[in-house]
Amino acid sequence: MRQPVRPPAVAGSFYPQEPRRLAAEVKALLEQARPPRGGRPIALVVPHAGFAFSGLIAADAWRQAQGHGYDLVALLGTNHVAGFFTGISVFLGSGFRTPLGVVQVDGQTASILLAADHDCSSDPVPHEREHSIEVQLPFVQTVLPGVPILPVIVSDEDPHLCARLGVALANVLAGRRALIVASSDLSHFPSYEDAVAVDRAVLTAIARLDPDDLCEVIVREQGARRRGLDTCACGLAPVLAALAAARTLGATRGMVLSHASSGDTPPGDRARVVGYGAVLFTAGEPGADLAALDEPAHVLHPAPPSRR
Repeated sequence: MRQPVRPPAVAGSFYPQEPRRLAAEVKALLEQARPPRGGRPIALVVPHAGFAFSGLIAADAWRQAQGHGYDLVALLGTNHVAGFFTGISVFLGSGFRTPLGVVQVDGQTASILLAADHDCSSDPVPHEREHSIEVQLPFVQTVLPGVPILPVIVSDEDPHLCARLGVALANVLAGRRALIVASSDLSHFPSYEDAVAVDRAVLTAIARLDPDDLCEVIVREQGARRRGLDTCACGLAPVLAALAAARTLGATRGMVLSHASSGDTPPGDRARVVGYGAVLFTAGEPGADLAALDEPAHVLHPAPPSRR
């Protein structure tokens, strides 16, 4: 028997719990998001903090998918709460509920992926309280209404494991009109100035579609012993898997869409910030478009107390 629908875990904290307010906020974020800047997205990197902090950066990414027909969204999340879990969990339940309704899970595709990659398990526990996939769902419901999802938590940053998952996912999705979304924030808890430098280096490597370069950048930046820096990418494993999948599916161009940090949003503390960035991958002209890194941080409104 399939697992039941997963109820929302962070409604009312990371995003509004009241349906009308949530629908209005997502609509407002998308209206103020960056307009489409590239071709049809094969994959996106999207932040997963509370909407008050990273909602507009997330909207910058999801806006790129508007107007394109998809039949599946593969959501690759990270693991914040299930400390025991260090692998890959493919969710086999029937759906995820948000205040906007239930998003259906493509159980058949989930089962195929589970069989295709021996690193995967169907352990539902890592999904129960995890927010990195959940916060993407109101955007799925608004931008791609009715499109089912394939939720996968990737909790192991081993580049080889992530590459295997990415290739397996691409093979499962071959011939589908699928969108891959890697849910990841960037630097955690350095100063504002250090976050700008770290996030710029990480976003540059991501946009170059080079997992080896990204891993080297992470090692270098974390080895620089910047004060307060806990991680350069809270979602590195999903990003590595998405890069491998996108490349296998024909992505040749990466584009940084926008960036910001919690320190850009009053009353954000610039002594200890979290970074956010949105990246698009397409089959366009080979190369990396980094122009957005020189644009001002993209921030919507002052932030009330919320999750970062």
